[in-house]
Parts: sequence; C-alpha cells; structure tokens
Amino acid sequence: METIAKIRRLYYKETLSIRAIALKLNLNRRTVKKHIEQTVVPSYQKPAKRYPQLGVYLASLDLRLTEAQTQPKIKRMTACRHYEWLKSCGYQGSYSSVSAYVRQFNAQSPTNPIVFIPQHFAIGDAYQFDWSTESIKIAGVVQKTQVAHFRLCHSRAFFVRAYPNQKMEMLIDAHNHAFTYFGGVSKRGIYDNMKTAVKSIGVGKEREFNAQFLGLMNHYMIEPVACTPASGWEKGQVERQVRTLRKQIFEPMLSFETWQDFNAFLLQQCQDRILTAPHPDDKSTTVATRFAEEQRILTPCNLYQGCRVEWVRVNSLALVGFDAHKYSVPCQYALRNVELHISASEIKVIAEGQEVARHPRSFDKQQTTYNPWHYLSALQRKPGALRNGEPFLHWPLPQPIKTLQQHLLKQPKGDRAMVKLLSLIAEYGEEIGVTAAAIALKEDMPTVEAVLNIIHRLKEPVIPTIMSYDVPLRMPPQAQLARYDTLLSSGAQYATA
Repeated sequence: METIAKIRRLYYKETLSIRAIALKLNLNRRTVKKHIEQTVVPSYQKPAKRYPQLGVYLASLDLRLTEAQTQPKIKRMTACRHYEWLKSCGYQGSYSSVSAYVRQFNAQSPTNPIVFIPQHFAIGDAYQFDWSTESIKIAGVVQKTQVAHFRLCHSRAFFVRAYPNQKMEMLIDAHNHAFTYFGGVSKRGIYDNMKTAVKSIGVGKEREFNAQFLGLMNHYMIEPVACTPASGWEKGQVERQVRTLRKQIFEPMLSFETWQDFNAFLLQQCQDRILTAPHPDDKSTTVATRFAEEQRILTPCNLYQGCRVEWVRVNSLALVGFDAHKYSVPCQYALRNVELHISASEIKVIAEGQEVARHPRSFDKQQTTYNPWHYLSALQRKPGALRNGEPFLHWPLPQPIKTLQQHLLKQPKGDRAMVKLLSLIAEYGEEIGVTAAAIALKEDMPTVEAVLNIIHRLKEPVIPTIMSYDVPLRMPPQAQLARYDTLLSSGAQYATA
C-alpha cells in the first residue's frame, strides 16, 4: 500500500507520466498502470488447486463425501479410508492429494454452525450440577472415581467431592456437603437427564423425576430443571468446570491413602481457587467477593436425612449382602427379611421398625464386615466356634478381656467359660465388665465367678452418709422422780384387779 500511495501521488499530484514514475520507483510500467486506480488493500488470491490424478475418480469421490455429510462425525470415514478405496479402484496418485481434496471439499460444503447465546443468572437464582469420571490411586490401587461438581451460576463459586459411584446415596451426600459449603441453597438446580434424577423424558421439558430425587429437592425447596438431551450448553458453566479441573487438578494422576484424604484435598482446592480467581463478567472483582454477596441471598437449610432403602433377606450365616459386600446381623434375625437404610458412609439394618445393626459402608468387593457381638446367642449354643469362627478371628477385645481369655482357655471347658464372660459383658456393659476383669486379674482370681462377684459389688448401691448436726437445747430437761411412784401405784391396782 505504501508503493501504491507513492504511485498515485506522483501521477495525480505531481502529474508525472507512467514512464517517469516507473523509472523513478524502479517499477515495471504495467505495474504502475495497474495501481494508478488502486484504492483498496490488494489481496492475494490463491489459485485453485488442480488434481489431475483424481480426474476420473472425482465424481465417485464427491458422491461418497456428500453422503458422509449426512452422518455424524464419529461415523464418517477418514481421508485415509477414502484413499484406500480409491486405490482399490485403480487410483495411482498420492495420499496427500486425496487428503487435500477432502479438506477442500469439507471446507466448501455448507454447514449449519451451532450458535451459543450468552446466559445471565440473577443472584441466588440457580446452580448447575454434573458428574465426571476421573482416575486416582487410593492406597496404591488405581480406581475410577466419580466426582460431583456444583457451580453457583451467578458468583461462579464451585464445590467438588469424590465418590466410588453415582448412586442415589452418593447424590444425597454430595448435595448435603455442597449446600453446607455454600451456606444455603439456590432457587433452581440445573441437571442433565441422569437416571438418579430423571425417570422418563417427555416432550420438550416434560420430565418424570425419580421419587427419591424429588424428596431431596422437596427438602431443600429447589425447583429441578432438566436439560434437553445432548444439549450440554444448557449447563455450560459446570461442563467447562469439568474440563478445566480435569487439566488443572486430576492430571497427572493423584494418589491418596483414603477417600477422606482425597476429599479433604478437593475441599482445599475449592477454597484456594475461589479466593484468587477473577470473576468472568467483571475482572476487577474476584469470585470470592461475588460468592460472599450471593451467600447472603441463599436460603438457609438443614441437612437432608433421607437415604436409599432396600429390602434384603438375611442368610443362615446371619449376613446380608449389598453391593458385593456382606454385613453381619444379630443371629435372631437369620432367614428373615430386613430393611437396609443405605447412605454414603454407613449401612443400617432395620427389623420390625427397630435398628438392629449398623456398619460403616465398605466398597471392597467380595468381603465381609463382622460385628462379633451379633453371634453371641449362637456362641452360647456352640462355644467351640469361638476358637476358629471367622467373626472372632480379629476381634479387638480390650486387653484385660484378652488376658483373662488366655487363662480361661487353659482350663477344662474354657470355651464355655469365655462365652459366659462375654455374656456378662453384653448384659452389664463393656465398661463395668472390663473393670471387673482387670480387678479379678489384679487379685489373681482369673475366673468368671470372680468377675461376676466383682460386678455385683461394683453395682451395689452406695449407702448415703447421713450428716447429723448438734442442736442446742433451750430448756434443759428436769428430773421428776415422783412420776415413778405414780406408775408403781397404777401397776399395783391393775395387779389387784
């Protein structure tokens, strides 16, 4: 453009001829003549590329490429596959010509680009939720973990927590932790059509929600909103959060000893990143500032106590199975149907409306969690099982009870005596039973009878001490001996009668 400007000034302002301008600027006269009327920036037009080797095959190739445009991208053949097909038809040219022609054809084909519309959310209006699958090491074992992502749409504050799976009890626990972290709940929750939330999809926005999920939403008074299927942009904030945190946190692979350590790390990451992250809509402020403003608008709430409920049958080993793991139940409930109240952290066994057992939730497959006290009634009938019974192999008994057990098992019928001792502990309580065993060992009386005697002594009621006070007499007593004469005379009269 600088050269063109010189040509035009010399021609129109200084009225030089084309020949004189060409000599002065060392240009060809045709170049000078071409640019005299040039007022726009010249652009280079790349000549259309020719494909002589494809000449006879272009019609068939165009037909295949046109048909491919109607299919999803994942099902379209690559340029390499088209090249192999052309070679089978006799094509002698190079692969680079085929790939260049395929790129040119796709670039010239009419497309319908997806246009995204910017969204705006009022303060305290909504949050978005999504799951992501990440790989981590727990106690040295690589596992697939399901990470629950929450994001407040106005302030952009976020919360993440990891679980072994995406089942309903995990979803409930994730909401409880998220709303505790946020300090309240929004008016609406935006979800995709996951099975734990949506039972069936109707026309448009019509959805039949899962009953347990609706119970969760009802407790927190949230209006659930389900996205259109395959329309992730309707919750684009949390979708972007998943991609960003995957690169920033979960790559390379993390390693922790326990799930608690992993979730503590994720909580710290949420707190640290919110403090320093600038707000996308206003770079002059931070997410933490907007979050503090939004927290004042959120509705305060109490934790949801709901859980997943399933009916199971107790087997002859007094065990119930759930999620490929077994849990013990008191022996009297064997071969009966019971309820399991399942949460993310524990399993409760309910029979006839009463809680009969409780265990911490375990995700180890094909393993068993025992409570040895559940088998006490069976031990009373089969005391020999105390030596080799699986529930008792790793029983963490208090040290006085273990020491006393060693003494009892050396005696005749020691198994039965040990079972009797355990029955005493179950009847009177572990605290007093351990104390009595310690006293019996100290007094060198390692017998069940001695422990029972000590328990009775420990449980004897304490006789209260009566405090007496000396009360001073205002009038000292006066001796009247004449009263004895009166009594003697009265006695003589009765005797005569």
